[in-house]
Amino acid sequence: MKNFLLAERYANALSSVLEDAALDAASNQLSEFAAAYADFERLRNVLSSPAIDLETREALLREVMAAMDVSEPVVRLAVVLLTRGRIAILSDVSVVFCMLVDERLNRVRAAVTTAEAITEEQRRRLAAALTAWANKEVLMQEEVAPEILGGVIARLQGTIIDGSVRTRVERLRDELLAVDVRTAEMLKE
Repeated sequence: MKNFLLAERYANALSSVLEDAALDAASNQLSEFAAAYADFERLRNVLSSPAIDLETREALLREVMAAMDVSEPVVRLAVVLLTRGRIAILSDVSVVFCMLVDERLNRVRAAVTTAEAITEEQRRRLAAALTAWANKEVLMQEEVAPEILGGVIARLQGTIIDGSVRTRVERLRDELLAVDVRTAEMLKE
C-alpha cells in the first residue's frame, strides 16, 4: 500500500472520534463505501473529476452515503477526503482503519486453510487454540484447499503455523532421503 502513512492519518482521525462500541459498524460502513467507490467507475469519475464543482460532488457523495445508511463520522471523513482531493485513497484508509480497529479491540485476523470444511466444534476449538497462541481474540477467515491433504494452515500476525499433512509428508520424505544419502555414503566407505 503506497499511501499507508497518509491513509493512517485519516484512519487515526476517524478512530479518535469513535467509541469502541461504534468501531465495527464504522469499519463495515467504510469498507462497503470504499468497495462501491472502487466498483462503480461512474461514481469514481464524478467524485474525482475537477471539471465538476466541489459542491456538486459533495452533494452526490452525501446522497450515496445516505442511501447506504453510513454514519455521520464516516461521512465527514469521506467529505474531508473529497475536499482535499484525496478521495482516491479511500480504499487504503478503509484497510488501515480496519487494522486500527482490530488493534484497539485486541483482535487479530487469521487466514485458516483446511483440506475440507470444518465443523462448528472444530471451528470453536481452532479459534480457542489460536486465541491462546495470539493472546488476542481471533477472527478467522476460512479457506478450503484439498491439496493440503489434511490438518490446518493458519496465517496470523505475520506467522504461518503449518500443521498440514502435506507438509508433514514432505518433511518425512526429506528426512528419509537424507538418511538414504547418509547410508549410501557409509556403504561406499
